[in-house]
Amino acid sequence: MKAVAIGRFGGLGELKEYDLPKPEPAADEVLIRVRAAGVGIWDSKQRNGDFLAEMASFPLVLGEECAGDVERVGSGVTTLRESDAVYAYFVAKQGAYAQYVAVKAADVARKPTTLSYLEAAAVPVVGITAHQAIVDEITLEPKEWFFIAGGAGGVGSFAVQIALSIGARVIASAQAEDFAYLEALGIPRSHLIDYTQTDVVAAVRAITNGTGADAALDAVGGDNWKQTIRAVKDGGRLAQLTGTAVESAAKVTILTVLSKPSATRLDALREMFDAGQLKVHVEQSFPLAEASEAQRVVEHRHRPGEIVLSIN
Repeated sequence: MKAVAIGRFGGLGELKEYDLPKPEPAADEVLIRVRAAGVGIWDSKQRNGDFLAEMASFPLVLGEECAGDVERVGSGVTTLRESDAVYAYFVAKQGAYAQYVAVKAADVARKPTTLSYLEAAAVPVVGITAHQAIVDEITLEPKEWFFIAGGAGGVGSFAVQIALSIGARVIASAQAEDFAYLEALGIPRSHLIDYTQTDVVAAVRAITNGTGADAALDAVGGDNWKQTIRAVKDGGRLAQLTGTAVESAAKVTILTVLSKPSATRLDALREMFDAGQLKVHVEQSFPLAEASEAQRVVEHRHRPGEIVLSIN
């Protein structure tokens, strides 16, 4: 099968085309004929050896999310059938930058009927992360004030839509050039904050009549949570995506979100898509052979929307 893989950790130049054996699904796995694979910053980190290095076996095929068709099912799989159109988020020794991938059935779900393969491949990682943060970690309630730092990003844009579907009052920070995108997702212009021109904390408190947000999600990363937490009221909750524990704050509950693959959560997202509650924007797609260019765009882009590979 055709695949793009790395022979060692390093820069974009390490991504090369390979002809590899088609994987054999284990009893609890399905073999997916990949039609599209999502490309995220996590792929670049794995390429550099900064993420999941302990699992590496070279040549290493990257990619943690995809959409495609089930070609074969393992002997123990009862939830999926051959020819099912599916999407998946998974962590495995070999990834989705390939024509075929074997994935545990517990990490695979039928894709939304309203989405193309390209669109569906862009959903799993960011969609699951946002859904887990809001539904399980923050446990957001209707009418609560919810602030999202980085609302136009991948996780942020899904968080906006999920929070609005719950009935929360959503505030988001972004660049002014992305306001139209966020308005199209359902946030009033008066609840959008240009973080390049405005004191974000003061703006959130002004919108909430001085109280601060009931809950917040920091989708920017790094140390930005230290600013975001100041926009949360005493007794509120803050979810952050750094992947590591952060110092505690006596008056705000800090929740560290470690995204986990889940077919159940993909099922929930599918229902939301097919009910018209969610949208996904694919900014650009590349053929498999141009995976290095796709990763370069991910590493330097500043526009909303997801990057995917189209795999023939």
